[in-house]
Amino acid sequence: MNARMIGLIGLCALTACNSEPADDAAPAADATLAPAGTMEANGPTVMEPAPDGLPTRIAREIITASGQACAEVANAERGADGTITATCSSGETYHVYTAPGQGPVAAPR
Repeated sequence: MNARMIGLIGLCALTACNSEPADDAAPAADATLAPAGTMEANGPTVMEPAPDGLPTRIAREIITASGQACAEVANAERGADGTITATCSSGETYHVYTAPGQGPVAAPR
């Protein structure tokens, strides 16, 4: 192959990279994924720290505001990533965090 042919092949490859992906294309192998247990049907969930404050109070307020069933927060602990794991007196467990563009979230575990 000569230099001109290699240049044309490279140009074609660059053009293909800028084209629209097919709807059924598989996700890229190097895609950044959220921590385990945070996948939703439409992709990974980005979890930012829960709002500042006492973990039990924050968890109680966010769980109640989300309409989840929790008679009383028996235990709540803030993890190293700033999210809160809360356990209700009746045994339900929730992961409390902030979702970008959505605000505070209480997701059942």
